[in-house]
Amino acid sequence: MSHDWQGVIDAKDVARLYNEKMGHWLLLEVLEKDANGKAKKFKLVAWDKDKDKLYELMDDDDWDWDKQYIFVFADPNSLCEL
Repeated sequence: MSHDWQGVIDAKDVARLYNEKMGHWLLLEVLEKDANGKAKKFKLVAWDKDKDKLYELMDDDDWDWDKQYIFVFADPNSLCEL
């Protein structure tokens, strides 16, 4: 079953997204961290097989560099770790 991945997602959602988008790069905006500084709430910005496409997206003049982002590669040979 496919999810639309709109709105706020948590680490469990990221794990499901990771499995759904195997072989793709995920660009996630970090929305909230726990007391230890570990990211716990996210927003999926975009995904693509080509990481350079995501960099091009970030090159836009309207890109908000005040926010925190992370790249995650949905590696089919590895477990999702954030």
